[in-house]
Amino acid sequence: MAVMMELEHLQKSPSGRWQYRRRVPMQQQDFAGMKTFKRVLVAKEGTALRREYSTVEAEFERLVSRTPASATPPPSIATSPRQKWDKAVAEANHLVAQGATGLDEEELRGMLAEELHHRGGKDLVVKALMVPNEPPPERTLQDAVKHYLEENLIDAEGKRGRNSVGAVDRVFARVTEALGSRANVPLVDLKREDAYKVRDSMLARDKAGGGKLSPDSVRRELNTVKAVIAAAIIGFDLETRAKNPFAKLKIKGESAESDGEKRDPLPNEVVAAMTQRLTEQPERANSALPELRLIWRILQGTGCRLSEVTGLRVNDLDTVESCPHIKVRWNEDRRLKNRVSTRSIPLVGDALAAAQEALKLPREGSALFSRYGMDGGGDKASANLMKHLRVITEDPKHVIHSLRHNMADLLRLAEVSPRAEKLILGWALGGVGDRVYGGSQADLRLMAEALKKALGEGA
Repeated sequence: MAVMMELEHLQKSPSGRWQYRRRVPMQQQDFAGMKTFKRVLVAKEGTALRREYSTVEAEFERLVSRTPASATPPPSIATSPRQKWDKAVAEANHLVAQGATGLDEEELRGMLAEELHHRGGKDLVVKALMVPNEPPPERTLQDAVKHYLEENLIDAEGKRGRNSVGAVDRVFARVTEALGSRANVPLVDLKREDAYKVRDSMLARDKAGGGKLSPDSVRRELNTVKAVIAAAIIGFDLETRAKNPFAKLKIKGESAESDGEKRDPLPNEVVAAMTQRLTEQPERANSALPELRLIWRILQGTGCRLSEVTGLRVNDLDTVESCPHIKVRWNEDRRLKNRVSTRSIPLVGDALAAAQEALKLPREGSALFSRYGMDGGGDKASANLMKHLRVITEDPKHVIHSLRHNMADLLRLAEVSPRAEKLILGWALGGVGDRVYGGSQADLRLMAEALKKALGEGA
């Protein structure tokens, strides 16, 4: 306790090791790339602990000092020249619509422009009044980002996923920094050399914890840039005028492993130990454990992605039909990875029991898991589950997503049909049958039998 009183921001982790944990100031989180700065210390006590604490404390101070507390607005907030012009045109047209009658439009626009100019009005609106047929400015990266957020990350009620928007803003803040003045050029004028400049800048960038961004991390960020520009080229009808300079961009040192190869299935003893730990952990007031236990059991029995389970609504569960199942579908707080992810998955054995218990949880609203059924809930659940998993295994290839690999292995060992495997895991079927997403009674029965065979339930 003496150490805790002397050394601020230090606390014991579940594994019994000291952890430095400190909140990054709100206005600096996007640029730092994190909300909370965390480091696990090696030393356990005495002078060694104080020395290591001082090193970590200095690392945090360096991070905050070199991270701008205020800067140009992120792309999701900044206004592009095209957006400013469109707004000016709309304002000019409104003034004309409300203007005096008895004048032709050209005379009216001239009169309004002169009056607005004498009153010190907006020059861009004056220009829009005088030259209504002026070609609008070309679309830029700012337009591309806004288009991507509106088309891909905003739900039917106009809400944006805060974490997703922050990630896009963070990536494009780095793009803007790398390109300098060329960040404002029209999309049609972006060149391959611009992509090279962004790539090399990212590879040379310092990480918050020291060292450089890995080639694999740079690949993930460049994939975001590529997706945003690709969506803009289609959305703005630029296919004949623009190419995506970030397509097929090579990165030296990139891992040859796919994302799937970087994760291993969890060994049986790890799964058993994790289940036991979640079951036997004492509950405190407002504990997250009841929901975490049920989420873990449903993940084990369905092979779902974590966000597909945390995003479930009560009406996504059907536990009374002849073939009980969950419906993985889009809702206002969870977007799916792709259209094939939309599917129904049978509940058998313990997964069915867990779903029935989940329906009895106290709740306000429609989310099946109140603590995690919101934007970013999947990330929150992952962090909480990983705290328990890391007590059991420190293998970096052992993560919560590993349970999908466990299910894939079980299905293959059970020699179920490829169709059943793909329907359960939400993979594309290929060919004409790709239009079927696993919602029919025939497919539900096919998947239920496959899951029973794989899990050994009711063989």
